[in-house]
Amino acid sequence: MAHYIFREQLAIKYPTYGHALWEPNPGVYSAVEVGDVGFIREGKFHRLFNALLSAEHPSHQRFGVPEYHEPLRPNILEHVDSGILSPNDFHSAGVTVHAGGLDFSAPELESLAQVSFSCNRKRGAVLSLPVQAQRKDTIAREAFRQWIVKHIDRWFAFTKQLELGIDQMEDIILVTGCHRTRSSTNVAFFESQADAQVSFGVEVAGNPSNMITWQFSREQTQGAVLNRGPSGTDLAEDQCIFIRGFRVTRLLKILPRQLRGAAEHAPDPDTELKPIPPVTKVQYPV
Repeated sequence: MAHYIFREQLAIKYPTYGHALWEPNPGVYSAVEVGDVGFIREGKFHRLFNALLSAEHPSHQRFGVPEYHEPLRPNILEHVDSGILSPNDFHSAGVTVHAGGLDFSAPELESLAQVSFSCNRKRGAVLSLPVQAQRKDTIAREAFRQWIVKHIDRWFAFTKQLELGIDQMEDIILVTGCHRTRSSTNVAFFESQADAQVSFGVEVAGNPSNMITWQFSREQTQGAVLNRGPSGTDLAEDQCIFIRGFRVTRLLKILPRQLRGAAEHAPDPDTELKPIPPVTKVQYPV
């Protein structure tokens, strides 16, 4: 439930950022990259393979690649655009950031700062980002769109062979962009509690900010669930907080066909469902 509330609430406030991941840590997977093909389950992106890489690439050793895999080659050689998302508290409507929070106008936080949030609605979400995040997006979006339409059937068959529990092809995502950072904390406010609130501390030190320390207390959390990012020194920039990409949905239209052509009121048993060519719908962002 927490991952759904988190994604839903932030998508309303920040739709262009894409799908907010409740669990940004890649774990045993490689960090999310443009071209990754995978699925999201309970707020975590699971990478299967990368459409831009050859079948022999080392990152494909775990799952392999679909049959007849061929790498995507956009006409634009340098097709990945980069940018920076500055430190901030990204929160949904109804969430209030109280005084004494983080001073994001300063280049670095040199001491432990306490930040507090409250929510006066049934649902709310916060993404607290104390350090910058790197943005990557392909500008060859049309090439990616055409590629997933062309290959989605093989990719879907591939997931069925792996027995991943993916029953719908629209669960498969071709990543066109993402934001990655070194650490963040996610908050989801539950609909069952009003006037929920949460407080925690964070310290960013060093130049560049190579040490991040979070401090939490259960007594300072009411009506909310937290998923805190890692603390430490020289953390890898592998925490994916937002992901963007394409999905494909096949809409199968069914028309009734009368088997007894002359009958004006044919009974139900004589009605056959006749499929017509499915409509392919590409969704963006995920």
